[in-house]
Amino acid sequence: MKRTCKFLPLLLLAGGPWALAQSGSVSPYSLYGHGLVQPNAFAYHQLMGGTQAAAHSGLYVNPAQPASYANIRYTTLDLGGSYQGIHQSTKTASLWNTTGGFRNMGIAFPLKKWMGFSAGVMPYSLTGYDMLTGGSDPDFGEYVQQYQGKGGFNKAHFGVGFTALKYISLGVNANYVFGSLDQTTNLIFVNNQFNAVRLTQRTLTSDWMWDAGAQLRIPMGSLQAMLGLTFRDGSSIQSTYSDVSYTYISTGSGMDTPLDTGSAIVGESGLIYIPTQMALGLEISKPVKDLPISAWSIGAQYQMTEQMELLPFWTGTLPWLSSEPWTPVYAENGHRFSVSASMIPSLALPGKRLKSYGSEVAYRASFQYESTGLVLNSTPIHAWLGSVGVGLPLGGRAILPGDVKFATLHIGAQVGTYGTKQNNLVQEFFTQAVVGVTLNDQWFMKFKYR
Repeated sequence: MKRTCKFLPLLLLAGGPWALAQSGSVSPYSLYGHGLVQPNAFAYHQLMGGTQAAAHSGLYVNPAQPASYANIRYTTLDLGGSYQGIHQSTKTASLWNTTGGFRNMGIAFPLKKWMGFSAGVMPYSLTGYDMLTGGSDPDFGEYVQQYQGKGGFNKAHFGVGFTALKYISLGVNANYVFGSLDQTTNLIFVNNQFNAVRLTQRTLTSDWMWDAGAQLRIPMGSLQAMLGLTFRDGSSIQSTYSDVSYTYISTGSGMDTPLDTGSAIVGESGLIYIPTQMALGLEISKPVKDLPISAWSIGAQYQMTEQMELLPFWTGTLPWLSSEPWTPVYAENGHRFSVSASMIPSLALPGKRLKSYGSEVAYRASFQYESTGLVLNSTPIHAWLGSVGVGLPLGGRAILPGDVKFATLHIGAQVGTYGTKQNNLVQEFFTQAVVGVTLNDQWFMKFKYR
């Protein structure tokens, strides 16, 4: 059995600064499922459009492909965040919202020449919305319903990757999922002889899930191709659920006076279900001798998520194992297609003998298109995202012979849309600035001379 609210069609979107202070999302689409699922990537791979299944750089943490940890050559720290401006509009109204902040942190380091380890933390999903609907009832007259949500789930990963054969790498992540999701529904009657009704719901989550990956390197003369596969099995994440409904009187000064409690559930045990996901990628690149980076690369990836498996809080037998009727939150499975390209001019064009700072910058661009699997008012919800960015080398220094210390500043811009104005829905157009830094250091070295 699931615990959920039945929502009326969206008629009016409202937002405000309070939502930005409470969560990292300001999207009405975060109402559904577990909220808006966030990129499983740090700044470098975000600007590469999430083409991560075949990505194998030895300088950057790639949590979406644990097999890539086998290529890590230095102790690597990745930090990043983003700032987003969102224009949300229906056919009759529109507004701007903003959100952003520090998002993620990860570390990776080599255990052996053929094995690496990584750990990090980032948001898995974000929820933030404030919406109004209106209507009338023969018995109660006109009413307004307000839906508010905030919170989300975080993910901490701990993974290892290793070279199993000469051209084959394997890896696995253990992911600890934790966080809370708070939702409030207010029913307010225009006729003051009826008291307003409020339902508050809270889901707390804390459990583990796993994902794995494999990469196959194919030498092609001076070039190389990399095939990558990642897989996350569907996971039941242990959760607890509480809700309370009560009538109240609004004083108009921001303070409400509770009256009678209608029902209450405290700490009911159950689960949320995170769906199965698989990605297949291809990257062709030009390796650089004695360097853990490529002079240039082009990549493509297809990702499929079995969104119809997704469950908000649920108790009892999983619905696909039961004979009881069941309507999934997502009516279709999700599909995402991504392409990317990157180049460092001084490495890609060695014959030109480029020596300027601009020739040492890494230039990146990507594009992705997604069918989310969400269907509202018989309308499928689609999204697209374009990205451009640079990786600015911040220099390196050696304290001791063989010691390596250097950093890269990642800066990029993204533009995209989510949703549509059709059938009383909301279309979101957003621009996003992505900033991150990667620090690389040679740890655990044994020196003959000091």
